[in-house]
Amino acid sequence: MAPVGTRNEQVWSATVDHLRALIDSGELRAGSRLPAERKLCEQLDVSRGSLRQALRVLASIGYVAIRPGSGTYVREQVADELPLRSWFREHDQLVDRLFELRRTVEPTLAERLADRHTEAVLATLTANVAEMAAAAEAGDMLRVIATDAEFHRVIAENAGNDDVAALLRSVLSLVGEERRAALRLPGQIAKAVEEHGGILDAVRRRDGAQARELTLRHLHEAQELVHHYAGTEPSTSDEIQ
Repeated sequence: MAPVGTRNEQVWSATVDHLRALIDSGELRAGSRLPAERKLCEQLDVSRGSLRQALRVLASIGYVAIRPGSGTYVREQVADELPLRSWFREHDQLVDRLFELRRTVEPTLAERLADRHTEAVLATLTANVAEMAAAAEAGDMLRVIATDAEFHRVIAENAGNDDVAALLRSVLSLVGEERRAALRLPGQIAKAVEEHGGILDAVRRRDGAQARELTLRHLHEAQELVHHYAGTEPSTSDEIQ
């Protein structure tokens, strides 16, 4: 598996924006299945690699659901209409299970990446952090959410374990609504940008232990913030180790 390092593979590609526009306009309706990959590539005039990347990003922000063996379907856009506290209270157990799984996997991947990263991967992560900050300043919330998901995906897919990366891709495809809601919490975007920058710096310095610790703390604190805001208690008792 080659590292992701070229700009046309980035989350802010024109392919993502084009598909977002089609969904937002209703041309691609909620519940409908997207055209077959070959046909969609022809319609959008993009490569299969760019299309697959765009669909992964759209899945991570809750726009589509990728169903292996069936296809890719447009999801109902409901998270923005729900009060945040109510949403978290209704989904607290799901959020906790996803955070628990991510805490089990992602810190190890960050540690591994610190030991084996390439300049191309560093360039991709650096551009990602900058894009997330720029999107936040521009008020483009969906781009913020997508760059957040992409940061974690790039680490996973370049850490040298394809099987674990595939597992985490599946997990990240399930947390679109959680991410859409969590990053809307007061102060969370700036905090996420800062923490991603810290993880990136540890990876750049090849400090695997620090990359692991910062990733674990990043996920743990995000979960704690969600529960504090919603007035609920975590359903797991995991502590930072």
